[in-house]
Amino acid sequence: MKGKLFFGTQTGTTEAVAEQIQKELADLVSECRNIYGVKKEELEEADLLVLGGSTWGDGELTDDFQDSLHILEAANLNGKAVALFALGDQYGYGYNFVSAMKIVYDTVKKCGARVIGSGVSRAGFDFEHSESLQDDTFLGLVLDEVNQPELTEKRIKEWVSTVRQELAQTGLTSVG
Repeated sequence: MKGKLFFGTQTGTTEAVAEQIQKELADLVSECRNIYGVKKEELEEADLLVLGGSTWGDGELTDDFQDSLHILEAANLNGKAVALFALGDQYGYGYNFVSAMKIVYDTVKKCGARVIGSGVSRAGFDFEHSESLQDDTFLGLVLDEVNQPELTEKRIKEWVSTVRQELAQTGLTSVG
């Protein structure tokens, strides 16, 4: 299996989290880097894509992710497994908590990808609104490094376990 992790970041916080996720998925994800400058072929050659970023302003992607969105939109992701993660500030930006993840979700679905690692419980979060809720669960891993950094490691490990199980069920990899 060839896996890659791409992230968008404004302050470096998402990069640090991406590195933690890559460490937990080291046997499956060989590359972890900023999405800015990604080529369509790099996305298409991966069997597993892990994509993440934070939400800015009124639910927007970070600048580096937004600038690369057209490349993601042009990629053929048929048959690819895509796992999403997002960072947000549930108290400071509770009116649009991790809403940018929905933009990425909609994009990869249109490109034919199968999203894995979704259905993440909203338990433990306190916010007004999020576009990234579907059937009252999140579309991927959600982290709040501003208010709950002590929960990040546990949340990553639980999510990675789910991602591995879903990959195993599809025969893309064994649970390791």
